[in-house]
Amino acid sequence: MTHRYNDLNPSDALYIAARSYPGGIEALAGRMGMSPRVLYKKLGTKVDSHHANYDEVSVILDFLVEAGKYDMVDLVVNAFCWRHEYQAFELPRHFVSDEQLFDQILTIMKQHGRLANGLSEAMHDGRISGQEYDLIERDIRTCISGLLRLKKKLHVKHMESE
Repeated sequence: MTHRYNDLNPSDALYIAARSYPGGIEALAGRMGMSPRVLYKKLGTKVDSHHANYDEVSVILDFLVEAGKYDMVDLVVNAFCWRHEYQAFELPRHFVSDEQLFDQILTIMKQHGRLANGLSEAMHDGRISGQEYDLIERDIRTCISGLLRLKKKLHVKHMESE
């Protein structure tokens, strides 16, 4: 049976993110100073003797940032937070333009539309399958994260106006 990866599962999210590293898990393992075989075991769910520790996950995230894979960093961090019923979002650290605020609002509207469409389709037959639930949960997380990013961008803009 093939494993179905779920980006809300922290272990699955880390594996998906590691695979996205330029050169894949093999290249990432080389950067980390370990064999690809060991890293595959640490990222997999079938080997109980090998697990990625906090420092290794942090190093993986650092290398993903270096590679410009910010969406994969978001995936891993948000999956971990979501598991514990928290929500994470990247903080803007610099000037926020009006155009960036407008783009964020449009992005949020699109995310909410996708959530509403998914809910409508899932509720059509009165039942929600496991796959439908996973998609709806992901869309809810995305909407919350988008609103929190907007809140932070507005705060930065406000502080710059003071």
